[in-house]
This record gives sequence, structure tokens and C-alpha cells, in this order.
Amino acid sequence: MAQNNLARNLTEQPQPYVSSPDQAKVKRVSIAKALKLSSFEKLLIVCGSAVLTVLMLVVVSSKIALSNSQHELQHLDNQVVTVRTSNTNLKQQIGELQSSTRLDKIAHKSGMSLSNANIRNVTK
Repeated sequence: MAQNNLARNLTEQPQPYVSSPDQAKVKRVSIAKALKLSSFEKLLIVCGSAVLTVLMLVVVSSKIALSNSQHELQHLDNQVVTVRTSNTNLKQQIGELQSSTRLDKIAHKSGMSLSNANIRNVTK
């Protein structure tokens, strides 16, 4: 008999919630007027603009200096290649002028002869 109170039969149905448009609150947003800048803020803006302008000029001038340096480097590289080519050509001419066949021809024209007994080979 004590078990009759354990389970109850509820027949109540939940009420659906219906919101009415009258209850919705309309938020009014007011547009604030623009605040005036103080003298410190104006000074800060002017100084910031000046610093920004100076930095832009520094960047542009450094780019120009870099471009000029690259141009000079390329010019010097071209000069180095020209001098190396000239040196190679001069070494080749020295080798041709020191050749033994040429020296023999000049010696025969001058009436000289080559004696192999008097020749010594010296290596560095």
C-alpha cells in the first residue's frame, strides 16, 4: 500500500511561450558627435606623419644607393674580366716569343749556333 504514492499520473500539458511584439525592447542607438582633438593628439599626429615621411624617404634613398652600388660592382666585374683576358693574351704572347724554335731562328740570322754541351736545364 505504500507503493501507491510512488508513481503519479501527471496530465498537465506545458503552456507554449508566445512573445508579443510589445514586450520586445527597441534599443536606441545614438550617434556620438566627433570628439575634438586635443593639442597633444594633434602634435602626436604631426610628429608621426613626419617620422613616417622621413622613413619612406630613407627607404627610397637606400634603394637608389643599393642600385648604384650594384651598377658599380657590375662595371668593376667587367673591368676585371677584361684585364684577365688581356693577361691571358699577354702570357700567350710571352710563351710564343720564348719558344725555342723562334730563338733558334733569331740565332741563325745573327750567325750564332747552339751548342748542346753548354746548355744547362734549371728548374724552379
